[in-house]
Amino acid sequence: MRLVGWNANYNNHRRTFEENVALLEQFNADVLVICETAPPQRGDRAVFVGDTPGLAVAARDGIELRPHSMNDGALPLFAGFRVAGPLAFDLLATWPVSRKGMPSYHDVLMASLERYSDLWAAGRAVMLGDFNSSTKVSSQKRSHPRFVQAALARGLVSAYHEQAGEPHGGESVPTYLHGNGAEFHLDYGLVSLSLVGSVRFRIADEPRWFEISDHRPIILDIDARPAGR
Repeated sequence: MRLVGWNANYNNHRRTFEENVALLEQFNADVLVICETAPPQRGDRAVFVGDTPGLAVAARDGIELRPHSMNDGALPLFAGFRVAGPLAFDLLATWPVSRKGMPSYHDVLMASLERYSDLWAAGRAVMLGDFNSSTKVSSQKRSHPRFVQAALARGLVSAYHEQAGEPHGGESVPTYLHGNGAEFHLDYGLVSLSLVGSVRFRIADEPRWFEISDHRPIILDIDARPAGR
């Protein structure tokens, strides 16, 4: 199965959700996680949380997204699902947002690990999206490693870093272009340790992506296994 995550940068590129989906069609995704997007139109096969912009999760025909009970009263812009298709797994679509007077990105991410503990306990989970966290951000040099360690304690690791053999903060391919020209790795696919050997991760690093958003799409391919838990 193929999962694609992308921050569509609605605040600077006022595309519709449907236009964003069209831009991602080339990846032939089974599941899409689109952060910072306009809401879908009625009739679109997608789940949307938040205001405008918000977080949208969509699946192709034949893939079922079953919302997790922990979504009720959950942190804004997180959505958990049990995914059923050629592969059965748990998904947490992720886009932490922090504004003045609100908890930090780090605090929101740590809270999400705790709230969705049932997803990690099954040992077959993916946490995918724009995490707004990197050791390359001066205010996150200490907090991002703490999040990475907390995720590992719950059996989750970054598919990119496992595959590339690079440390957090030492990524050779960034996913985000800041307004001042700095480039970071903010978009992650965390996977359960049991899935690491079945995952292939890549970043759509063609130059045009930084022309239509400040983020690049990330693509996570998971080899299909029997759907039973």
